[in-house]
Amino acid sequence: MLKSDAQFSPNFFVVGAPKAGTTAVYHWLRSHPAVFLPTVKEPSYFAYAGNSAIPTNGPYDPDYVRQITVELESYAKLYEAAGTRLTGDISPVYLLDDYAAERIVAACPDARIIILLRDPVERAFSQFMHHVRDSLEPCETFEEALAQEEQRLRDGWSPGHGYATYGHYLSQIEKYFAVFPKEQILVLEYQDLQSTPEHCWHQICEHLRIEPKSLVRNERVNSTQDLAEVPGRPGLARRLKHPGAAQALLKRLMPPRLRAKLRQFLEGPPRPVPVLCADTAHALASRYQSERRQIEHLTGLSLAHWTS
Repeated sequence: MLKSDAQFSPNFFVVGAPKAGTTAVYHWLRSHPAVFLPTVKEPSYFAYAGNSAIPTNGPYDPDYVRQITVELESYAKLYEAAGTRLTGDISPVYLLDDYAAERIVAACPDARIIILLRDPVERAFSQFMHHVRDSLEPCETFEEALAQEEQRLRDGWSPGHGYATYGHYLSQIEKYFAVFPKEQILVLEYQDLQSTPEHCWHQICEHLRIEPKSLVRNERVNSTQDLAEVPGRPGLARRLKHPGAAQALLKRLMPPRLRAKLRQFLEGPPRPVPVLCADTAHALASRYQSERRQIEHLTGLSLAHWTS
């Protein structure tokens, strides 16, 4: 049963990491009859409560930001149709945010927490490619973006542009282990979600104390692995993709086929998909090597397969 708006909190949280399988888990759980998840995939309330979710600087996806809930009343309304079902919030930004863990435990000390981790090098490049695909990354190479990362974050770019920074999982997961009992936290790894999904699904159901049902598979949700090319002019492509006054005017004046041709012309010739160079992967992996064993000890995971 839902609590009143004044004290509302879901029963469980999947807190991240970004690009570590949260979309797949969202679809798995949303298919379970005993679970209610809102249609808004990432409400992110406990990261942005009372504040604007719009980054101070840098490109961002206005459609994504528009769905973020920053007021408790609006957040609670997302769950009005839950009835007696178990309620959850799947927001990857909760692992990155400095205060989300404390806010969640204050609202619901009994909450069940699920943390998903992924090889931090793979995760960083996957996030970069996600931004390249969506024209949210001005740099043409991963190396350029990494070189600019620290300054970008100081200037107020979105957390999603912290490709390497947010691969330092130890301090992120320690925030949850510091405020929640260990038995309320389940940590899973991306490769296990891919290779043994049924086992992971049973772990999730057991952790949430719900009866396991048949797993609804959703292969390669939000995958960037099949990209063949990317926009040649990402800044212009971003403005053409996202709704605005100019786009609304073009829709009224121009048929879809002509709009597609104009967009293709304005975006310019596509460029090859960036690749993760071995030297870059090795240099990046060295940043995380010292904390890997500590993460293994804290979570019980075996992470020997992470890039070394």
